[in-house]
Amino acid sequence: MNISLIIVNYNAKKSLQNCLNSLRPYWSYFKEIIVIDNHSSDDSATMIKNNFSEIKLLINGENFGFSRANNQGAKIAQGETLFFLNPDTLIQEDIFNPVVKVFLEDKKLGVVAPQLVLPDGRPQPWASGKDWLSGAALFVRKKVFERLGGFDENFFMYFEDRDFCRRAKKIGYGMKILSEIKVIHFGGQSLPDNKTRKRLYYQAQSYYWQKHYGWFISLFLGLVRWLYLIFGDLIFGDLFGDLVSKF
Repeated sequence: MNISLIIVNYNAKKSLQNCLNSLRPYWSYFKEIIVIDNHSSDDSATMIKNNFSEIKLLINGENFGFSRANNQGAKIAQGETLFFLNPDTLIQEDIFNPVVKVFLEDKKLGVVAPQLVLPDGRPQPWASGKDWLSGAALFVRKKVFERLGGFDENFFMYFEDRDFCRRAKKIGYGMKILSEIKVIHFGGQSLPDNKTRKRLYYQAQSYYWQKHYGWFISLFLGLVRWLYLIFGDLIFGDLFGDLVSKF
């Protein structure tokens, strides 16, 4: 089973270079490495050309977002398995052999992810849920990805992974997190502006609710979220966090 590695980059040159260097010992697993640069202004593309000439580099004239750019990479990928990886990650062990093994053993397994950890080794919070795995490091059978039409491009970033996993499960494919293999994930390197991250997160969250639960529940959850953001634990305690995790 060969793997196509797909990385979407936006202004994360240093993190991307570190990520790619950490992957060098495992390049034999890859059919190809594809990097999609979303109109970075930090010379990321030049760094790729100068240091990793074997990589397939796509350069967008604007920032198309995470979902659309990953779909671009998947369309030209030739591997049986797609590995979507954020540039702000580090690979410090062979995570690939265990993934290949579980895919070969279980033909109905569609999506697999390693355990995401923080730089200090602690598990990253909110990196997976009951019905979803994080897109920061996600292995997907290409035939499953194609059958589902890829990531929903209405998600600029955030929640596209939850949506994809939900749709994969709906058509009968399983998903699994392999807690015995780890990937370091720093997080937030492409969008250091916390205000922008929150805006994009809430937009994606609202669309996800609307798509899967309809307008009424979406409006209700939006109201609860607004009240929670204002009053926080004073009124709701852990109620809102529990509510969101169920969706």
